[in-house]
Amino acid sequence: MTAAPRSALSFVAPSSVVSPRHKDGATMRKNLAQNSRSFSAGSLSGGHKAMARKWFARLLWKAFPGASEREVAKQAAAVLDVSERQVINWLRCENDAGVTYTTAVMILAGVGIALDSGRAA
Repeated sequence: MTAAPRSALSFVAPSSVVSPRHKDGATMRKNLAQNSRSFSAGSLSGGHKAMARKWFARLLWKAFPGASEREVAKQAAAVLDVSERQVINWLRCENDAGVTYTTAVMILAGVGIALDSGRAA
């Protein structure tokens, strides 16, 4: 006689299945939405946010030099795979850029600065 196959759950240790409990017995769960709001509201003042947006706008101008806002937006949109309107919003400091875009623009601006400094005058 063969034994019935055991399910995968039967091999999980019982202590790893139990969710953490507070000292009063209530199940503890993290509210990610609440944490996000408390961080953005408490940690970033209006002045800091404005400075960060201006810094990113200047970085866009360095990474994608152009004669006009529209020209910069056209170049940046093609490279960053976003709409021209999004780039214009960044240039006008109306929106925050995500870390992916910030990192990409930092790299592009840094490469451009390194190449400019290496040229003979």
